Amino acid sequence: MLSADRGGGVRLIVRGDLEETRALLAEFFTARGWRVHETTPARLDVETGSLRRTVLLGALAGSRFHLRARLELAEVPGGTRVRYRWGATVGRTLGGAVGWARAGRRHAETAEVLVERLRADGLLREAAPDR
Repeated sequence: MLSADRGGGVRLIVRGDLEETRALLAEFFTARGWRVHETTPARLDVETGSLRRTVLLGALAGSRFHLRARLELAEVPGGTRVRYRWGATVGRTLGGAVGWARAGRRHAETAEVLVERLRADGLLREAAPDR
């Protein structure tokens, strides 16, 4: 369903209001070792890994490869729309072509896990690629 190329994302419609969804997303990413920054009530920026290590080693930073994504939230009838976006549309990706590929794969895998978690909890109304 999701692309692991240089940019992408997923658009979700989640049952629940904006606050509930924001808390659920913060818990999901934090539990997986991501740092969550609430920039506005309708936006979360998430990141993981070491920026310093990634600048020095690029794609060879391994499990500490730095990743960043944006989660944009908006209330819609019957729930909250979440746009989980990554890649060139969100900001920098380090590590050259290998880094782009690694970041895209990791974000796509994380998005798939998020979709499955929301589906299992009965909260997912809709999921689609977002470009």
